[in-house]
Amino acid sequence: MRRTIGQLAGVLVDPSRPAVVVDGVTETFRLFHERPGGLKERLYRLRGASYTDFNAVEDVSFQIDHGESVAVIGHNGSGKSTLLKLLARILPPDEGTVFTNGRVASLLELGAGFHGDLTGRENIYLNGAILGLSRTEIAERFDEIVDFAGIRPLLDTAVRTYSSGLYVRLGFAIAVTVDPDILLVDEVLAVGDAEFQDRSLERMQAFRDAGKTFVLVSHDLDAVREMCDRSLVMEHGRVVFDGPVAEGVELYRQRVASAAAPPGPRRRDARRVRVEEVVLLGPDGQAAEEVAPSTQLVARVRLRAVDNVDVCSVGLIVTRGDGTHLYELHTTWQGVGVGPLVPDQEAVVDMRFTAHLLAGHYAITVSVTDEAGREAWAVQPDAARFSVSPAPGGAGLVDLAASTSVSEGPALRLNDPTQTAPIPVARLQRRRRLNP
Repeated sequence: MRRTIGQLAGVLVDPSRPAVVVDGVTETFRLFHERPGGLKERLYRLRGASYTDFNAVEDVSFQIDHGESVAVIGHNGSGKSTLLKLLARILPPDEGTVFTNGRVASLLELGAGFHGDLTGRENIYLNGAILGLSRTEIAERFDEIVDFAGIRPLLDTAVRTYSSGLYVRLGFAIAVTVDPDILLVDEVLAVGDAEFQDRSLERMQAFRDAGKTFVLVSHDLDAVREMCDRSLVMEHGRVVFDGPVAEGVELYRQRVASAAAPPGPRRRDARRVRVEEVVLLGPDGQAAEEVAPSTQLVARVRLRAVDNVDVCSVGLIVTRGDGTHLYELHTTWQGVGVGPLVPDQEAVVDMRFTAHLLAGHYAITVSVTDEAGREAWAVQPDAARFSVSPAPGGAGLVDLAASTSVSEGPALRLNDPTQTAPIPVARLQRRRRLNP
């Protein structure tokens, strides 16, 4: 009977405890301001070298249960790869604790664990020995590894002659064939060709279906949706979202689009009316920057007349971070005109709306036109910006305030198994940090 890598190393899995627990972890690196030119200069400046501390991962906490497939997504430099190195025990955390329940196999860097002067055959035995397999047990898995990697014609060639794609093939084949309890995979799979990526995804699906745990770092959002049921979105070393993969992918896409969108001009030359100030207020009357879905907001617009104005219309447009037009409103559409105004006279217009939106970044454009809306007197793009915080319970663009109930048959409230009455609202609860 084939033994798993955890059994080989004497690591037993405790099913009563989570597969992974990360509690308050921070990983700090030093960024030196100067680079010494030689050894003498290095020794001379050793004590007086100036540097800045950089938190690649900052106060991160989460847990992963057995059988979960988790995607870690975020922009480059957000801390994803550092987090995987912490899980793989390649890096020790500067603060906090990392707990893994079972044996971990990782595929984090191209060529990691290979010796360039050894052949593919020799590197298979070398990696297997590092992972705790005996020579006999490596021999049992040898053909499976070679066939999956597709390197049989190059098996007795030094791996330094392999392409980057072949490096990944061999490393992944070894990692998944030794039956680890927890598999960590970084973006290196993007190096392989389409056929190998398909086979790798199929193998990871089988790995997941067997009740194993894997953590995937990838910018391929389609693969993330297909392979994972949970996502962690990282930004500047922190986890900004932990929940269903569909919501996490949408949040990441909107943040990327928002960051890439070019800033528009603050205002155009006012012709008859000038927009002096635009403030977005929350239900408490205070300035709102981040709100929950379906929060009632007020866009308060203060105008000043440049010339005599009989009547004007104030407009509001809400767009997504990538510029997608979501909603538009003009006061005249609701039978309200602003005026008459004389030069230097001010008017304040409150435009109330409910942000039935899901997680993302949004912008408000304010305009002032004539009564018919044919002539624009003032336009202020990006007059205000706000974000909607992630909330469990749905995925997509808008918040339809959906609820579910069981009208016939038994039902359980998932966070309280003692209750069996019909459930008026079933919403997934955000995962909480647990200590092992």
